[in-house]
Amino acid sequence: MPFLHLSKFVSPKVHQQIISAVTWLLRFLIGGVFIFSGFVKAIDPWGTVYKMTDYLGAMGLSMAPGIIVVGAFLLCAFEFILGIFIFCGCFRRGGTILGLLFMCAMLPLTLWIALFNPVDDCGCFGDAIKLSNWGTFWKNVALTAGIVWLLKFNTRNKPLISPSLQWIAVIATLGYTGGIEFAGYLYQPLLDFRQYKTGTSIVAESYDTEEPEYLFTYKKGNIQKDFPVDSLPDESDGWEFVDRKEIKSVSHKDSERGIHVWDKGEDVTEAVFGNGDSDSSAIRRTILLLMPELDEVSIAETWRINSLYDWTEKHNIEMMAIVSGSDKDIETWKDLSMPEYPIYMADDTDIKELARGNPAVVYLEDSVIKWKSSLQAINVDDFLSPETSGDPMSFAFDSQKGLRNFSLLYLSIMVLLIMGSLAFHLKFIYNPLNRKNSELKDKKEK
Repeated sequence: MPFLHLSKFVSPKVHQQIISAVTWLLRFLIGGVFIFSGFVKAIDPWGTVYKMTDYLGAMGLSMAPGIIVVGAFLLCAFEFILGIFIFCGCFRRGGTILGLLFMCAMLPLTLWIALFNPVDDCGCFGDAIKLSNWGTFWKNVALTAGIVWLLKFNTRNKPLISPSLQWIAVIATLGYTGGIEFAGYLYQPLLDFRQYKTGTSIVAESYDTEEPEYLFTYKKGNIQKDFPVDSLPDESDGWEFVDRKEIKSVSHKDSERGIHVWDKGEDVTEAVFGNGDSDSSAIRRTILLLMPELDEVSIAETWRINSLYDWTEKHNIEMMAIVSGSDKDIETWKDLSMPEYPIYMADDTDIKELARGNPAVVYLEDSVIKWKSSLQAINVDDFLSPETSGDPMSFAFDSQKGLRNFSLLYLSIMVLLIMGSLAFHLKFIYNPLNRKNSELKDKKEK
């Protein structure tokens, strides 16, 4: 490294101080990047699952959904813990080696993504920050260069948390990442970086450009054809709707994109989400049941869904399902679950962005999102009890408060560990013999 030749122009002491300062800086920068990357993935494990599925699909590979979920949990936790190790100087050599091995896997992967563009967004920072594929690659090049520096000089600087306390940091970090991952998977992300946040409308009021155009795929016997919206075939002639795809993108510079729902190829968004009589002062209350992968929803969920529908009927709340699947999938679902609620179709990407889970539940008031949850996080026994409140807001969960309290607890533990380690190091400043023994021990570790 040319930087090391500074020793010819400065004293050895100043040279060591410069190396120490650069090492501290790289610890904080590289560790901070890994912490942020791991956090935004862990906060939304469903998003990480979807991105990993996209990667596998681009490679022509497939895995069982359960394996992908486990892999997503491990990846999020690994990045966050690795960031803590590097930032705090824990396991100075082992942590740096793990970081280098990780980058040896990520560099060729991100180079392939940059060259061939199999996915639009790498997902390295979840939905919080979108990087271009080439930007992601060069970011990883910079991280790798910094880790190589740390591999050489990291052991020369003291850790923020002393080795005798590092096991507590490991347990606390595992507990923290595991907690936010399970909360994001079972309920909803504790921090929402997507466009359909609580308090926003799911229907855009206006667009700065024209509406998107779609092609509709229909099948008749062995024949499968695409049709524009103004010339759809007659289903009474044997044509069966299969899929829909967008052929013209919409610019959203001045307006957020709103979700579009379809019924047998017809856009019924306004009819479904319109507030009806604008002069009415009554609030329209709606429960949306979202199933982005209808064919993967277990039939065992039907009793939970039907119980939820009974509760909405009892309290004059509308309920409708928005699903992604073919007409055949919908007919199969109707035969198995015998739903009394209407079912509409939408793009699976829009459904997944609206709320996580399969199924998921969203409560609206006049098309404005009030809360979201996965179906499994709602206690169905509450809906079956006559004492259950008729106010849907009683089922809302303050995710930001939960995240804030949990994060403060974790940060308090880490700060106490750093303060305890600082007190431990101060002991050596006033005890030359202990300091000398510690320096000898550090030289042996190197």
